[in-house]
Amino acid sequence: MVEVLMESGGQEVVIAETGGGSRAETPTECTDKLVAQSPKMNDEKQTLTPVQEFYAGQSVFITGGTGFMGKLLIEKLLRSCPGIAFIYLLVRPKKGKDVHQRTEELIDDVLFTKLKEERPKFRHQIVAVAGDCSLPGLGLSASDRAMLTREISIVFHVAATVRFDEKLKLAVAINVQGPRDILNLCRDIMQLKACIHVSTAYANCVNMKIEEKFYDAPIDGNKLVSLVEGMDEKLVDDITKPILGRWPNTYTFTKAVAEDVIRKEGTDLPVGIFRPAIG
Repeated sequence: MVEVLMESGGQEVVIAETGGGSRAETPTECTDKLVAQSPKMNDEKQTLTPVQEFYAGQSVFITGGTGFMGKLLIEKLLRSCPGIAFIYLLVRPKKGKDVHQRTEELIDDVLFTKLKEERPKFRHQIVAVAGDCSLPGLGLSASDRAMLTREISIVFHVAATVRFDEKLKLAVAINVQGPRDILNLCRDIMQLKACIHVSTAYANCVNMKIEEKFYDAPIDGNKLVSLVEGMDEKLVDDITKPILGRWPNTYTFTKAVAEDVIRKEGTDLPVGIFRPAIG
C-alpha cells in the first residue's frame, strides 16, 4: 500500500551507544517505564489522542535527523508523543565529528529548549546509529541493521541532498538509491507499522497543477541508478543536462524519480509519501 500526502499548512533509562556495549534495557522492556515516568502521559492517560496512541510504546527510525526537517520532526514527536520508546537516528561522521558528537550538537539546538524544560531526560530516548545514505545499504553495520529490524516499527526517511546543483551521481546515490535501501530495510523489520518517505512539493514542478497522486517519472529508477553507477563522474556531468530534460535541477529530478521508486517497489509495504512545501 502506497499513499501520497501533501502538506497543508522520572527514573532515568540508561542505554549504551550502538556498537559500544549493551543497553541496560531494550526498548521493548522499558516502554512501560518510559510511559509511567512521563508526567504528561500520566496526567492524560485517559485522553490520549489517536496520534499519541499510535506512537505509544513504538520505536522510530529517522534518517536526515540532523537537518532542518529532521530536527523539527524529532522535537515534535518527543514533545507531543512522550510515550514513544526510542528514536533511532541515522547519523554520519562529518567535519571531524563522530556520530555521537553530532547528536549532542543536535540536542543542544535552541529548538529543544522547551522540550528540555518539560522533559529534561528526553535525550535518553535518542539513539545514534552510524550510517550514510550515500553508501550501499545506508552504510549500516550488520549488527546495527539487525538491531533496527528487531526494535523499530516506524520509519521516517527524511535524508536527502537538497542542493539544486548537486552532482547527478551523488544526487542519485542519496535521493534515489537511498529510498530503495530504506524499502529493503523495511522488508526486514519484524513489526513494521508505517514508513514515510519525505519528498518535496517541487518533485513534480514540471506540472502546472500538482495533486495528491503519482506522476510519471522522467526515467525508471533502476535504469538511472545503473546508468550513473556504470560511468565516471565526468561523463555523468557531461550528460546531466539532457538527462534532466524538463526538470530544472538534479534535486527535483531525483526526487521525482524517487517517488516512482516508492510507487513501484513499495507496494508490499505500509509506505506513504509526504510532499512538504519546503525541504
